Amino acid sequence: MDDREQQQRERAYKIWEDEGRPEGAHDDHWRRAEDQHELTEQESEDVTKVNQEADDPFAKDEGETETPADIRPPSTVSPD
Repeated sequence: MDDREQQQRERAYKIWEDEGRPEGAHDDHWRRAEDQHELTEQESEDVTKVNQEADDPFAKDEGETETPADIRPPSTVSPD
C-alpha cells in the first residue's frame, strides 16, 4: 500500500467516525476522502505556483542587493 492510499484510508475512516460510524456508507466515505485529497493536492500545486511566480523577480534581480544593514527603517519623526 502506498502513502497516498494510506492517507485516503485515514481520511475515509475519519469521515466515517465524524458521521457516527454509520453502516453501508463505505463507498461515499471513500469517494469523499478521494475528493478531499485531490483538493488538497490542487491547493498545494497552486501555492507552489504562486510562490515560484513571486520568486521569479527576485531570482532575476542582478543589481546590487541590499543587506539588512543598508536598509533604513521609516522615520517616525518628520523633519521640520
